[in-house]
Amino acid sequence: MTRRLLVGGAEIISLPDGSAALGGPPTAGAAVRPGVDWAGYHARHPDGFHGPDHHWRVHNGCYLVRAGGASVLVDLGVGRGPYPRYAGLEGALPRSMERAGVVPEEVDVVFFTHAHPDHVGWSLKPDGTPTFPRARYVLHRADWEEYAVRRSPPPRYVERFVAPLLALGVLELMDGERALAEEVVALHTPGHTPGHMSVLVGRAGDRAVITGDVVVSPFYVSEPEQPFGSDIDPQQGIRTRVALVARAEAEGLRLVGGHMPEPGWGEVVRVNGRRWFRAL
Repeated sequence: MTRRLLVGGAEIISLPDGSAALGGPPTAGAAVRPGVDWAGYHARHPDGFHGPDHHWRVHNGCYLVRAGGASVLVDLGVGRGPYPRYAGLEGALPRSMERAGVVPEEVDVVFFTHAHPDHVGWSLKPDGTPTFPRARYVLHRADWEEYAVRRSPPPRYVERFVAPLLALGVLELMDGERALAEEVVALHTPGHTPGHMSVLVGRAGDRAVITGDVVVSPFYVSEPEQPFGSDIDPQQGIRTRVALVARAEAEGLRLVGGHMPEPGWGEVVRVNGRRWFRAL
């Protein structure tokens, strides 16, 4: 079933790219403050965890935003796979698009929250042409410089799925923050990567924020000061996450997480003085 969220004058359509059971928590590899009640989070969000040790079940979400006559596709999943890091996950974005009645020719903008392999995988067809033939693809310049310029050689997935877009003339490198369409604004939210972006959708009083990898699990709504094991800059990642969760609560923003349990959206609520993620 296709899930849709209306915010302001915009529509967000959840386009799942699949999920996988990982062998540890989302904090794996980071210096975590002890005493996390993983069993409690598992009980509240059974689709976000698995097994007796409450390991992370990661969901790979892509989102189509329709607003002001434009269609913006946020992130492109793992691709055809299998993706070893996600236990051999093979992406499901094309099937999700078909179920939702979304055709590639509809998409005006493909927006990468960041340049990691589980967010860029469906960028090209097997013949090397863009999957979305009418779209301009947009990536923050800081991520391009981090992965395609500073790293020598660049990661294989960048050479396969990102660099060809620039050669084809369809990749736009952006700086700072800016509107992508009416009621769709790209926000710079660094830490996970230098150029990581989130997407603010809707209008004042009725908005959602697609967080990318700033908030990847309901756990991080309650404990945003805990590190995420995949952040390049863990301390900046914490500062960004704390600020974004606080803003979501203060402004009543719905949160749409790229790795949250499907469909990925919810709201920040207070129970006995503590923040929690409540799925919608």
